[in-house]
Amino acid sequence: MKSLSRHLSSMPCRAAVRPAAGFLLAALLCGPATAQPAKPAAPIRATAPHPLVGTWSWTLPGKEKACTETWQYHANGTRLTTSGEEVTRGDYNITAAPSAQGFYRLSDTVTESNGKRDCSRDLHEASDPPAVRFIQFSPKQDQFIVCKAESLEACFGPFRRVPG
Repeated sequence: MKSLSRHLSSMPCRAAVRPAAGFLLAALLCGPATAQPAKPAAPIRATAPHPLVGTWSWTLPGKEKACTETWQYHANGTRLTTSGEEVTRGDYNITAAPSAQGFYRLSDTVTESNGKRDCSRDLHEASDPPAVRFIQFSPKQDQFIVCKAESLEACFGPFRRVPG
């Protein structure tokens, strides 16, 4: 490519051809000689999916019967949750890396709900403000806990990765 550019830059920008075709030919021949060299494209790196992507489950012990929550996070920023009788869909954002305390900040917005109660007897609706939680993974990233703050004082779980 360098030799072609050097060759084109040494050519005069005059074309002895018919007027209609001359403009096009001159533009093609002279354009590359006067154009700025293209900047190299930034390398495209395949990134591994976030450790949160996948299906997670936690069973809350109950006096009468246990209740299971399943949280399914997709790489496109959407999620599906079932908890007791409740089924919700939503959008989420999570930090790419944990904080110095080892927590990822997770913001979750409900976009659809079936209007039924979850395992804790709470009701989540699309009109609710985003919920912000802090999660911390186990060293193998096969479990995580969910906390109200970047602290182990008010947490629940662990959620375990569901194979498959």
